[in-house]
Amino acid sequence: MLINLTLSDIAQACNGELVGDDCEINAVVTDTRKITSGCIFVAIKGERFDGHDYVTQAIDGGALAVVSERDVDVQNYVKVSNTTLAYGAIARLVRDAFKGEVVCITGSNGKTTVKDWLAQSLSNKNVLKTRANLNNQIGVPQTLLELEENHQVAVIEAGTSFTGEIPLLAKIAHPDIVILTNASGSHFEGLGDLGSIAKEKGALISGSSSAASVILNADDEYFDYWCGLAGDRNVYSFGFTAAASLYASEIVLGAESSSALFHYDGEALPVTIAGAGKHQIANGMAVVLAMLILGIDFKQATDKLAAPVLVSGRLERLKAKNGALIINDCYNASPKSVEAAIDVLSMQSVEETWLILGALGELGEQRDAIHYGLGEYARDKGISYLICVGPVAKVAGVAFRDKGGNAIFCETHNEAATVVRPLDKKHAILVKGSRSAKMENVIEALIN
Repeated sequence: MLINLTLSDIAQACNGELVGDDCEINAVVTDTRKITSGCIFVAIKGERFDGHDYVTQAIDGGALAVVSERDVDVQNYVKVSNTTLAYGAIARLVRDAFKGEVVCITGSNGKTTVKDWLAQSLSNKNVLKTRANLNNQIGVPQTLLELEENHQVAVIEAGTSFTGEIPLLAKIAHPDIVILTNASGSHFEGLGDLGSIAKEKGALISGSSSAASVILNADDEYFDYWCGLAGDRNVYSFGFTAAASLYASEIVLGAESSSALFHYDGEALPVTIAGAGKHQIANGMAVVLAMLILGIDFKQATDKLAAPVLVSGRLERLKAKNGALIINDCYNASPKSVEAAIDVLSMQSVEETWLILGALGELGEQRDAIHYGLGEYARDKGISYLICVGPVAKVAGVAFRDKGGNAIFCETHNEAATVVRPLDKKHAILVKGSRSAKMENVIEALIN
């Protein structure tokens, strides 16, 4: 941890009450399996667990004190009204002590790719980044608490599944640079309509430093709204028209990479973008703008895009046992990301293309309409076969079949894998679905 904290520091930051003696702690822990001597244990409550049940175990393991929502039988503790919020407030103390730049990324699509691509591209700096999907009220504080003296930049992903989560994360991370990739139809169930999603994402701008730089998608319909939220902050935009601060022209899309001409501040450079799809060019522009703000030369920044960003389950190219190309895009799914992945599948130089689709989650009342639309989209893009796993994805198969396509309906992951297992190198298979659909089970069945 970047700095040691006293219990009185923590009590003040959390609007809590210090019970017992003040002392200094050197780490903040929420999992008793990670207790270290001299740490403080935060008793967080979840849907299936309650950290308060492990307070004694934490103290016996070497914790000096506890953050608790109730009176506990230990010598020193800080009593608060909400331990999850307190965890974030403690992380904010560490974040405020950090002298480097905090870059915070949100959006309906692309945020994980942008996060990993940016962190990878800052090869001359010591970067702390969000690991895996630790992008919520627990994950963001956990990441910031890992800051050390040698870190120069923190690249933090901020996700949301309910209204009001992004404002909480903004308060914790208080970013110096905000990247907002887009707003599209995901999390309808938790956030409502598209306007509500845009408002929620925009809270990262409102909660950023007053001197923050804000990177926005100029082609998003909520661009003007987000610019309004930015106020006096510096806004940098990316897109595919000359109105953006950084824009791309002369685009050539390939099966594994693309090329374009990037224009910025009167200069134009030819760029190779690793990864397929127009959406990846947009992600790359967001990464370049962040690097420019961080003081990296335009040419050096654009050159970094030629190196592929390696995100497991994000358009990851694998080979099946019989030689078929597998495009593993199982990390998660929103309607727009499914369309983008279908675009990539349609570009492959093979005789037949196969889409294995699992259900998309958190779509609320629009669930069936969205799945039907995805089936139509896949057919319009010339996909050869659509395999649907489960009753929700079946709606997409019905639409695909209604438009004259070959749809196959499966109940299980293994059943879907069995259908495509004989395919050879003349075939490409895209596997896609929300995390809840567990489509990685199809991948494992095909490559193991």
